[in-house]
Amino acid sequence: MKYPHLGLLDWPFRVVPDESFYSFIADREQLVADIRSLLRNLSRRSASSMHLMWAWFGAGKTHTLRHMEHLCRSEFPTFVPVYMEFPKSVRSFVDLHKEFIARIDVDTINNAYLEVFTSPQRSKTERELFFEFTDLANALKLLYMGTPEQQSIVVRWLRSECREAQTLRLANITRPIRTADDALKALSWSIRLMNLGGAVTGEEVRVLWMIDEFQRIAQCPKGARDEINSCLNSLFNRCPNSISVILSFSGKPEKKLPAWVSSEIADRIGIEKVMLLPPLTSTDAYKFVRDVLHHFRDPYFETSNSLFPFSENTIEVIVDEITRRTELKPRAIMHFFNAVLEEADTLIEKGELGEINESFAKQVLKDRVYLEQED
Repeated sequence: MKYPHLGLLDWPFRVVPDESFYSFIADREQLVADIRSLLRNLSRRSASSMHLMWAWFGAGKTHTLRHMEHLCRSEFPTFVPVYMEFPKSVRSFVDLHKEFIARIDVDTINNAYLEVFTSPQRSKTERELFFEFTDLANALKLLYMGTPEQQSIVVRWLRSECREAQTLRLANITRPIRTADDALKALSWSIRLMNLGGAVTGEEVRVLWMIDEFQRIAQCPKGARDEINSCLNSLFNRCPNSISVILSFSGKPEKKLPAWVSSEIADRIGIEKVMLLPPLTSTDAYKFVRDVLHHFRDPYFETSNSLFPFSENTIEVIVDEITRRTELKPRAIMHFFNAVLEEADTLIEKGELGEINESFAKQVLKDRVYLEQED
């Protein structure tokens, strides 16, 4: 227990959480139910799909996606979750491919390749891959049977990091991945091989590609924006099974999709339920704080106050103060409660403060300025 005087296993209020936070979502019971329902339904079918997550700024979409990633690893072992942020500077679909490959364990692709190319179905897939993308066929073969140097070159090539022709020739590769078509073929084949490899062992694999901050596509030049939308659409044509893409973006939801979501992408989504993350009500915010404290509470800590070191009235006072200054969103709640707990931490440890009361919280927040920056 890191904070025995607070009865907490770890610090509960963080604006940038670590992995210990991803195992739970405070409050938002309906959202958690929707997420579990979505993952359960996807695990029971093979068809590819696309989904939207639309949230107010600071409403917790990134945390929600990381929670989905946690659920995939802990409860849905046939899912391969890939979380990434839409890059802030994008010139081509190649940049999305680079982010995807950088966040996936290359051994996952390598193991899938071995399953496929040591199975009776080998010849058809091998022939198709060789004729469509010879460099990728040669690269994947060396990924499991090449020298350590060749394997390193292959990994760097897949990540679009290696562009020197002389170096690539050592791995029997003719050119770097530099065009959207190259990136699309490399990405789609990686996904297809993971699915085929799982099918060989009797477990169909589904890649769950979560692209956060997708609203940044609006800042891309029109050519890059059109290319990315087109390649995402083409990815489904190449992978009719085994992939689900979640496009997550910030901004107050409206009746129509943003203009930067192409009609082809909108058509792919169809009538899928959009996951919405609005601000919280005061009751929701109270439950949010209670859930966070409960998650980090030492089960052996004896107290009659389950909200310790806060009193119930203090939580209500802080929530009211947040409401007065901004919208009730998880990020704002974390900022305000973190500020108060930081000031109280050492005082409680020294015995100079029993619990955080209303006047203490008001005094801490009195001169604090809350700066909220939208993306």
